[in-house]
Amino acid sequence: MEGTGYTVVVSIMISLAAAYFIIEILLMLNNVDNDTSNILLLEWSKGKSFFIPFALGAIAGHLFLGTTNDAFKMSNGMFPVLIIFGLTLIMVLIGFKVPFKKTKAFLTSILIAGVLFGHFFWSMNYIVRP
Repeated sequence: MEGTGYTVVVSIMISLAAAYFIIEILLMLNNVDNDTSNILLLEWSKGKSFFIPFALGAIAGHLFLGTTNDAFKMSNGMFPVLIIFGLTLIMVLIGFKVPFKKTKAFLTSILIAGVLFGHFFWSMNYIVRP
């Protein structure tokens, strides 16, 4: 597992985490109130970008949880990614075409839906059998 591809992925993930950390520090140190990434993401989610909690939940479920039950495994590893892409695209279209109030309960429910999707259908923990 310690190949060149693995090293590249780890380097990219560390770089993204460091960049996010630096941006968050810069946002906290400037003189603008309420502009940290958490507040910005919440405001964007309450607007037209309500897909953000679903996408973040799916990524969290994929990276940090994940079932080992083969009953949830899809036949092709690309299907979960295509489903997430399709659902996100639908949410973007709804967000721009249908004005409605996005309550915290609604945003929390689609966050939980994303976590469940990432946990069950986009799991990194399926047992690889020879």
